[in-house]
Amino acid sequence: MESNKIKHLQFKEELQIPVSWGYLAAKVWGPEDGLPILALHGWQDNAGSFDTIAPLLPLNTRLVCLEFCGHGFSSHYPPGMFLSLYDHIYHVKMVIDFFRWEKVTLMGHSMGGQIATFVASIFSDKILKLISLDALKLRSSDPDNFSNEMKSVLTDFQSMAKKMEQVPRTSSITTYNQAREKLIRNYSGSVEAKHADILLARSLRKKGDDEYEYTRDLRTIIRPFLFNDFTTEKLREIARGILCPFLLIRARNSITSVSSEPVQLHQEFIEIYRNASKDFQLIEMDGKHHIHLTHPELVAPYICDFLNKNI
Repeated sequence: MESNKIKHLQFKEELQIPVSWGYLAAKVWGPEDGLPILALHGWQDNAGSFDTIAPLLPLNTRLVCLEFCGHGFSSHYPPGMFLSLYDHIYHVKMVIDFFRWEKVTLMGHSMGGQIATFVASIFSDKILKLISLDALKLRSSDPDNFSNEMKSVLTDFQSMAKKMEQVPRTSSITTYNQAREKLIRNYSGSVEAKHADILLARSLRKKGDDEYEYTRDLRTIIRPFLFNDFTTEKLREIARGILCPFLLIRARNSITSVSSEPVQLHQEFIEIYRNASKDFQLIEMDGKHHIHLTHPELVAPYICDFLNKNI
């Protein structure tokens, strides 16, 4: 049979999931009747984040790589609306309902992994398994500094909203090499040029001869997890709600949003996951924050074993 010749999971289609403000874009891999996996990318990334690891996943996988609102090819919110962590969590639930999945596995990197933990805890009856790629927890909010943090974020958002109204999009025009060098620099060595090219394929839109504009919504620059009202105790409650099998893959040389938090707190959350989940696995390996993109051959075997277990 022709299917027997297939050695790798195949890319199938670009998808536009309708929502009231436009659509959420997704890259879909694998057969329609495959085990559904919803992949969630990190902050300022896009569905291309999973391009190198997708072909290495089990052939019976239906991988939907979602792009969060304002990222990649997904529609932007209307002018004036605030974009936050809550929105992304809600949108993931909307996507699950769109596909009418009774059960789905979530796989998230960085911000996507943090959002996946929330969804897995809040909608635990819908989640079969959870895979977090270098995302242990959301950064805890400091209740003693709540007012100042809230003021800072709202001020930044107001400034960004005015900029979007007054400054034409052409002001973001860049050359390809400039965009690539900026991405590599901003990611602190987590990706090389060839990996930057993968992400830029959906982060840039060609406008002229070596003229590009960013597809991102400027509101996404205000990192949705730098300001939140989730204290450590609230995050503990979320962690306790993750009941499904949970695979956490951590890169030892990563710089993430929780790197400045005490090591004891990291260990505490690992123990909470271990006690709450039906099957918790922690895999630590040498590599940087985008290890799933840069070295998929190291990460994929652990994911495949986890996915195939008890299936």
